[in-house]
Amino acid sequence: MAVACGRGFTTMVTEQGDVWACGKGEHGVLGLGTDAHQLLPALVGGADEVFDGEAVVLVAAGREHTACVSLKGTLWSWGNGEDGRLGHGDEESRQRPQRLHRDMHGGSPAVMVSCGNLHTLVLTADGVWSCGFGGAGRLGHGDTASQLVLTLVGAEGFRGGQIVMVAAGVCHSVALGAQGSVWTWGEGSLGRLGHNNQENRLVPTLLAGEALGGAAAVLVAAGGMHTVVVTRQGALWVWGRGLYGQLGLGDEGNRLAPARVGSEESFGGSHVITAHCGLNHTLAITKDGALWTFGIGTDGALDHTGRNNRLVPTRIEAHHFGNAKIVCAAAGHSHSAAVTEHGILYTWGLAAGPRHPTLVPTCIAPHLLQGARVGRCHDLPLIHALAFAMGTHARLGSADETAPAHATDCAYLKMPGELVRQLVEACASRPEGQVGGMEGVVRLMGGGEVRGEV
Repeated sequence: MAVACGRGFTTMVTEQGDVWACGKGEHGVLGLGTDAHQLLPALVGGADEVFDGEAVVLVAAGREHTACVSLKGTLWSWGNGEDGRLGHGDEESRQRPQRLHRDMHGGSPAVMVSCGNLHTLVLTADGVWSCGFGGAGRLGHGDTASQLVLTLVGAEGFRGGQIVMVAAGVCHSVALGAQGSVWTWGEGSLGRLGHNNQENRLVPTLLAGEALGGAAAVLVAAGGMHTVVVTRQGALWVWGRGLYGQLGLGDEGNRLAPARVGSEESFGGSHVITAHCGLNHTLAITKDGALWTFGIGTDGALDHTGRNNRLVPTRIEAHHFGNAKIVCAAAGHSHSAAVTEHGILYTWGLAAGPRHPTLVPTCIAPHLLQGARVGRCHDLPLIHALAFAMGTHARLGSADETAPAHATDCAYLKMPGELVRQLVEACASRPEGQVGGMEGVVRLMGGGEVRGEV
């Protein structure tokens, strides 16, 4: 979303809508016009050069391919094109982002994209579209055939429900409905679909209403062989493979049906806002801006200054992030990334090229991104927003013309209107249009209610 992790590479979107990438470059997955590795972040062209002048809103990464969506709902993809996962009608790889014209997904603007290992899911106003390798039914078309172009997943599978979020795992797919329902399809082994069995599902299948304790889901994520859901009450539910502790339930057992991860006390007494699945590990962000990790630790993807597996959620100490709150994160094959409330990016785990794994979060110096902040969602802290409002609005505190002179001596009132506008825009940034109205997607982009109520 704001940042995405593939197998050995990382892609990020800045506040201005530019895309940057670093790591392993096979198949052109970095979008830089080459297969070479890139040890430092490099700008993927520029909005004018590569993305037709459109600002990118969110980005997604699979094992060896990448895709992004612009503010106008335009979709681009690049990297390994095998099995048609790029959606361009062939199996050719692309070393630079290539646009998928809107008529390739029904004429409606794209609002979200998610990349699995070998397939891609795209969400539009018309529904869910999929392309790539069709093994085990992960595309949701009722068969196991691969698709070289985006193909609409039958609406009857969703029983007429509006889909507001999708997630692609290694061999399975997940969709979230506007009313909090969850559908899964694809490979069912190890329980990754959550239907209390291990059967494959060739079409979207609704999770039982009581599966999440009767609560409505607001966010879904899919990993290698496990799935996680965040409910509106801030609870985290998991199912699927648990071999390395990636379910956070205190053991290494699999779960065929959803199980809740502990209680509020399991996350320091705070609600879970977002969750992210890697191949064999999981990240969770709580309302207080803390980052928790669990699962496999051999590659340092958990960041606890060691390589031990973690069977329960374990918090990464805030000092690793300069004591800033975390607003979004990403989990890849063997590494992780997180973005602070200030738009600063940290990465850790198995790196690309000759570099050794880093076991603790390492800051990507802002100057390496030309000083840009990562993410399209930044909020003005409440205390600052209140002070600004009181200084500019009479009914909230600024004086009217009849008040004593000292009461109207407010610096904000003397600021030119254009300067006020620039100040507000610098302090708060959220995506516009359909994307900005999709709660789960905005949470993944860093717009989670870190300072508000769940």
